[in-house]
Amino acid sequence: MVGPKITVIGAGSFFFGKSVIHKMASSKIMSGGTLALVDIDQIKLDTMLKLAKRVIKETKSNVKVIGSTDRREVMEDSDFVVLTFSKKNAYYRGVDTKIAAKHGIRMCSGDTIGPGGIFRALRTVPEAIQIAQDAHELSPYAWVINFTNPTAVVGIALRRYASFVKSFALCDGHHEPYNTLYWCKRAGIIPEDANYVPPEVYGKLDLAIAGVNHCTWLIRFQYKEKDMLPILVEKLRKDADKERKETTEDSKRRYNSTYALVLYEVFGAIPTTISHTKEYVPFFQGYGVAPILPEPIRLFDAESRAKKMEEDWRRTEAYASGALSVKQFMEEISDDHATDIIESMWGELRKPFFINTNNGNAVSNMPQDAFLELRCDVDMHGPRPQPVGVVPRGILALLHQVLDTHELTAEAAVTGDRSLLRRAMLTDPICNNISDVDACIEELLEAERDDLPDYWHS
Repeated sequence: MVGPKITVIGAGSFFFGKSVIHKMASSKIMSGGTLALVDIDQIKLDTMLKLAKRVIKETKSNVKVIGSTDRREVMEDSDFVVLTFSKKNAYYRGVDTKIAAKHGIRMCSGDTIGPGGIFRALRTVPEAIQIAQDAHELSPYAWVINFTNPTAVVGIALRRYASFVKSFALCDGHHEPYNTLYWCKRAGIIPEDANYVPPEVYGKLDLAIAGVNHCTWLIRFQYKEKDMLPILVEKLRKDADKERKETTEDSKRRYNSTYALVLYEVFGAIPTTISHTKEYVPFFQGYGVAPILPEPIRLFDAESRAKKMEEDWRRTEAYASGALSVKQFMEEISDDHATDIIESMWGELRKPFFINTNNGNAVSNMPQDAFLELRCDVDMHGPRPQPVGVVPRGILALLHQVLDTHELTAEAAVTGDRSLLRRAMLTDPICNNISDVDACIEELLEAERDDLPDYWHS
């Protein structure tokens, strides 16, 4: 069986570019395939092409590598088109965060909810739709996989406004089988040094995680019909005690056990991506009279993020130039969520993965077209969510509010309708003042004029 053709839009990606090269070089299933790298930055493209060709040559992998700054030149007959592009990532997240904070809205990540998530969607969704149109013309049988934030909004937009292509969306937060391994270790079901979950454990496990991307919840966890949640909650309490004495300055990781414990006590379920979920609720914004416990969330540090991305790119350049060996590359870089899914789909490995897609009947008290992050069976016919059951009320209300925000955002991004943009922002769970929202929208539209579609200023 000949390997797939994978076209990567945004080859210089902080997350994905090196991982897909690693997978193509190490997987027998990918042998005979083609890796098409696309990036509008010629320097980044040249670096990634040099790296890919060097790795493929030295590992003696049977993979063809091509690339272009024009995706249409290399996209034809792709089996997978992966969207992993982001223009001025750290810069605009900094702009979004600072302007939002000026108008009373706090974001610790700023890429999926609140003004940051909404404006990132305005910058991203139109391009994603155009890529889907090109894929439909040049690769009509390809799976278009979104792997860029806000992944749920982009995924919804592809389903609603580019339904002529097959698509789903991804986030790396619940990478299987490591996700299940983590929770089993955490609950004491298997030893801390275990590197896999034994089949006999899987057979006695009922682990249900569901929600909207970055707002996902562990709603049920049983082993041998015993409830594991009390064990996890007790560990959260101990971790929260420790971090009150010593915590990080990083906004996404700061006081996470404490925030997770607070949300468990509110909703009766454990947030599984707390570094983002604490940004999805109004409780830690700083509203009200009484002190916020543990504290209002810290603002995203764009400068530190930019420095980290720059350091990572310098290491990528070192791999490409030969300053670091291919042996080091293969040892230090790992496959990721998206590459594992593509390999499993193409090779018919029948592995389950968490994927953002339509609910179907998995969550029985949410609509079938609710765009949720769920554990799915997946093959070349696409993802099929595994049964979850009922999402508890409270969380259910929050998920509906988040989805309404996302769907309004997707529609606004496609149409350029300012009234829909305003409605999306005012539906958002962390925006609570109409005048502040109106001022925030106007300031962000002006600050990001150069990288927003012209219809926002016509």
